[in-house]
Amino acid sequence: MLFSGDLVFAGLTPLVFMGSVDGALAAVDWLESLQPDVVVPGHGPVLTGTGITRVLDEHRRYYRLILDTAQGGLSRALTPLQTARQADLGEFTGWADAERIVLNLHRAYADHTGRDLDVIAAFEDAVAWLGHPMHTSV
Repeated sequence: MLFSGDLVFAGLTPLVFMGSVDGALAAVDWLESLQPDVVVPGHGPVLTGTGITRVLDEHRRYYRLILDTAQGGLSRALTPLQTARQADLGEFTGWADAERIVLNLHRAYADHTGRDLDVIAAFEDAVAWLGHPMHTSV
């Protein structure tokens, strides 16, 4: 049994606020290498069997989406908020807490530029993207 904490979000948008998006991708691979029978995620239902693989694969695809979207925004000199507003969430559109794309893009931009994450600006932009104060799904 693996208690993953906030490395795994089952059924809702992952958040990479501390660490890095590349580090989150590596953490997903590391967790999978442990071959747990049961994963207790930081958020969402307990995972077993193929549910573990499915959720970890979803995380990989989501983190790659964040990295690709950030790269596109950076290459066009867009802010994280502008980039998020143009982003196509695709298969992740229905996930709870979708505004986390803004927070995750702020993280990816900070990683790419070597700057510290501006937490206040990230949350202000997430609220602007959402159009109202943030809530969370557990």
